Amino acid sequence: MPIVRLIRHGQSASNAGETTIYPDTIPLTPLGHAQAALVASCFLRPPRRVVFSAFDRAVQTAQPLCDRFPEVPVAVWPVQEFTYLAPRRYTGTTRRDRAAAVSDYWQRLDPRFRDAEGAESFVDFWDRVEGFLERLHTLAGSTVVFSHGQFLRGVMLRVLAGPLGAQEAMVRFRAIRTAVAYPNAAMTVLAMSPGQALLGQVRTSHLPPQMLST
Repeated sequence: MPIVRLIRHGQSASNAGETTIYPDTIPLTPLGHAQAALVASCFLRPPRRVVFSAFDRAVQTAQPLCDRFPEVPVAVWPVQEFTYLAPRRYTGTTRRDRAAAVSDYWQRLDPRFRDAEGAESFVDFWDRVEGFLERLHTLAGSTVVFSHGQFLRGVMLRVLAGPLGAQEAMVRFRAIRTAVAYPNAAMTVLAMSPGQALLGQVRTSHLPPQMLST
């Protein structure tokens, strides 16, 4: 049975309230790097493979584990964060600056709406979630995936709720994105078997309380 560990990236500059440029170039903070090191220390034996998104904060979170087991194959998959605000419109902004636009997007509740160039629609995002789970079913052994809070919540929703149309998925996802905590460097175990997937709890026990962040 394939076992997948889903890990959110460590604290990023955006999580810390800092000004950022583009979604894919947001780096980890010093705390984020420390969280990544603790994640790597949890692994006593190498996984079969390490997967991460192309976004800098996911790559940087995966690096300590890759350094610990340099013989393990690595791969970049489309498990990047759901970017529904057009990046060029929000260059040089903070998370607080973007709050009103985020609220407007989720009030619209249109799964086919695309903000502008560089932004995804919810349909695009949901297709990536579906494709990710389909791909996992083809693997053997253990896989570690370094991804992002909203993408991982999308995976959780799809596993728990089963197949959903885009409109219903967006309605449910709007609730789960705020109702379910997925802190930085938290991890969840996903066990894949024919015809089903079993999801464990979101764990942060490897992080001391003073290193928890969202």
